[in-house]
Amino acid sequence: MTIGIDLSPLQGPHRLRGIGSVLINFINCLPPEARETNKFIFYTLPESFSDADPLELLDLTGLTYEIRQFGQQRKLRRRLPGKLNLIISLINQLVRLFDLRFGDSRIKRANLQDLDAYFQVDPLQPLPAGGKKIRRILMLHDLIPYILEKDYLWTYATARGHGYSRKAALRVQMHRNLYTLSYRAAIKHADHMIANSKLTKNDFVSYLGVKPSRITVTHLGVTMPDNAKTSQPPNHVYRSTSWGYRRETHHFDTNTPFLLFVGGADRRRKLEDLVTAFNHLRAQGVVLKLVLVGDSMQGPMNIATVEIQDALKKSSYLEDIIFMGFVNEEQRNWLYKHALAFVYPSVYEGFGLPVLEALSYGCPVLCYPNRATKEVAAQAVLYEYGSKGLMNGIKNILNMSEEERRAMSTVGINQASHFEWSATAANILRAIQAA
Repeated sequence: MTIGIDLSPLQGPHRLRGIGSVLINFINCLPPEARETNKFIFYTLPESFSDADPLELLDLTGLTYEIRQFGQQRKLRRRLPGKLNLIISLINQLVRLFDLRFGDSRIKRANLQDLDAYFQVDPLQPLPAGGKKIRRILMLHDLIPYILEKDYLWTYATARGHGYSRKAALRVQMHRNLYTLSYRAAIKHADHMIANSKLTKNDFVSYLGVKPSRITVTHLGVTMPDNAKTSQPPNHVYRSTSWGYRRETHHFDTNTPFLLFVGGADRRRKLEDLVTAFNHLRAQGVVLKLVLVGDSMQGPMNIATVEIQDALKKSSYLEDIIFMGFVNEEQRNWLYKHALAFVYPSVYEGFGLPVLEALSYGCPVLCYPNRATKEVAAQAVLYEYGSKGLMNGIKNILNMSEEERRAMSTVGINQASHFEWSATAANILRAIQAA
């Protein structure tokens, strides 16, 4: 079978985020027999659009593959005076919707003739045309910006409630409508879809009216770590200076326990609750650090979410909060292994991969009881809600005996072992190949 795959997510912002991770692990964890019996056509952006090499992230051992570059996307690039550029923008949005609904204009039909299937991991990037011969598969991750409307894509009424003018509120509503129109167009053009959780499938069925039979649920996965003890890797943190935040070398004192958070600073991830709980524990004399990992975790002023930024700036224990920014795999794995607990106060997730990663290392996990986390983590984690709940949960972990800690670690590892990437890759491939 000849399968086309869009690798452009590995050449842009998704390269080292969730969508990129799914794509990398799908290809890298393909079983040997799949590598031998299938041919893969990888579509990439030309170097003039991106100099990032997607192949350097992939294990191509035993893989029969070919690289084909996308052509120029249909788009008006001419600039017009003043507000006339809004017309250009509108036309380009309509062209983008047309591509989502009827086929990717970047791919010439001649470059599709030998394909049996095409897999698109970014649901807001177009699938190819090519008639009924090609089976087009779309990966679905979540509808969070639509569902959590007050935190992301506002309606007209919400915008007006925040003091927006009628004109500005209409513009906000148009962005929301464009989001759903894009998804509807992509869904109509797909032959089948893969959802990363039952929750995600139910959301697309409930909110966008997709027939349940058109969606297969395939949970994401983790690569179970080995038990070899590793020394502390070189770590870096962001420290406040008169010149702003500067990246400096940091060595963790392993005698001081630390709480770990890995992820973005979205409003749905109530980091302000975690900071408040941490403040109360420190005020009670608990010796503890808080480690924040993620692209935006480069000091309080570099976090765009106002509520989180305010909580950090007002903290009396800011010197005990460690901002690490983006970390590599070796650094992240060491943090999971040595953290007192991984704390994930998220009210809504499509899947919640960091929770599963932490469990795979035997790290105790404390999180909010959202539906996706319950689907994946079941009873292997502690569930609390609000800053007081988080504080009590952290105290419970601090007060655990060694025996209780080992038991929780074992339960977490066993739970994570049901979600290995090798099984996920095989399930995705099966959905792509299905008649």
